[in-house]
Amino acid sequence: MSSHGHPSLPVMEETQSIDLTGDLTGDLPPSVLERRISLAELLDINAFREVCASFVDLYKIGIKLFDVDGTKLVDIRVGNGDWCGYIFQNSVGRQRCTTLVTRIKQFEYPGLADGEVVEQRCFSGLKYILMPINYGGDQLGRVVYGPFLPADVEAPGEEVFAFPDGFEPTRLWAYGDKIRRAPDEMIMKILTNFRGVVDTITFIAMKALMTQQLHLESITASYNDLSASNQKLRESLERLTELDRLKSNFLAMISHELRTPLTSVIGYSEMLLEGMAGDITDEQRDYVGTIKDKGESLLDLIGSLLDMSKIEAGAMNLNLSDIQARPLLEAAQSYVVPQASKKSITLEIETAPDLPTLRADRDKLRQCVINLLGNAVKFTPQAGRITVAADVFVGPRRYSGEEGRFGTPDERFMRIQVRDSGIGIPADKLEKVFSSFYQVDNSVTREYGGTGLGLAIVKRFVEAHRGEVWVESQEGRGTTFSLLFPLELQAALPLTV
Repeated sequence: MSSHGHPSLPVMEETQSIDLTGDLTGDLPPSVLERRISLAELLDINAFREVCASFVDLYKIGIKLFDVDGTKLVDIRVGNGDWCGYIFQNSVGRQRCTTLVTRIKQFEYPGLADGEVVEQRCFSGLKYILMPINYGGDQLGRVVYGPFLPADVEAPGEEVFAFPDGFEPTRLWAYGDKIRRAPDEMIMKILTNFRGVVDTITFIAMKALMTQQLHLESITASYNDLSASNQKLRESLERLTELDRLKSNFLAMISHELRTPLTSVIGYSEMLLEGMAGDITDEQRDYVGTIKDKGESLLDLIGSLLDMSKIEAGAMNLNLSDIQARPLLEAAQSYVVPQASKKSITLEIETAPDLPTLRADRDKLRQCVINLLGNAVKFTPQAGRITVAADVFVGPRRYSGEEGRFGTPDERFMRIQVRDSGIGIPADKLEKVFSSFYQVDNSVTREYGGTGLGLAIVKRFVEAHRGEVWVESQEGRGTTFSLLFPLELQAALPLTV
């Protein structure tokens, strides 16, 4: 029946199963999505409608395509409009056609084998064939092929002769001239051909959809795994950050609380050594001197802990001023003269002529040189040599330079180096010496003391000045620490470390 006010399919009366050869559906892979695929998402409906239209134009028989839930996707009719329209004008015919449309929409034959169809004869004498579209044992939809007039039908169906309200069967039969008349054998050949096309399109579309879905599923699973891992990493980072904050606060508090009484211990030791509390024996002087020396070492350690705590908290300020290199190096060297004298170590200062002024934090720069000189004295044997030098270096950065189209650009630096003739550092430990609390010799019986904070502080102070620090060493021949401070970028320095 026409959809313009009336159904397009007569009521089905007789059914029988017919085997169609030429089925192209083979063994299908199992569904990994665990859901039934609808034809609407599987097929390009516009392209499939063009395929159906070519069959209709060629064979003059209508085609309708329904999704598994009864949704009509394609509806191409030819020849039966007047026939069905005339039936629909009659009250009984209208009722029978309405019942038919409902049955067609609910059509489902799960017991049909691949290649089988359902043949339907209408009370009016027309004939339809319903072909399920299956994939992997699931029905995806169905094709309604028809109507057509079987070659052996010579008159309308007997029921139309009993229609009331002046219904004229002869008039209905006259409309049959516009409907394709064909024997069953020809219809089955046409439908076998059409079924091959449908199966091929369905197979290709399903394969493409499965590939896409598998790819999306794989990406989704990977994304979910990555999201879960990222969430765990975030939680771990938050816990570590909190622990690090608590550690820094604890160190800062303890260091601050220890500094005041320790300063008093050192002060009273100096008073005893100067005889302000009376004369003391030589043995007592040695003991008090040891107390003073160890107290000063402990005070230096506390100072390093406080500096590191401030750095990690982002509370270390840079107080910039114009600095001349040689006076700063001489002041830093004076801190290690007593320790160097005890080991008969020669201390030297080398500065290039006409050094430019460096804009930096004087105290932090001096602290960097002191830390490096202290390390050099500690690891240089008796009668060794330590040189602290300053010059202008023009060249690329080693680590933080940005690689451009023409390579790493050259920059102009103030270079400060501390060279010693000490025991050297193993090659596999060079990149680790700037880590906090790192010791090259971590054994409990190590010969050289220290906290492992000195070089870490040096690195943070130098990087705060937008500079770089690195170390070069040969075991048994000595070590050279190099500090680079850019001369052209000083105006852009941050105010905190």
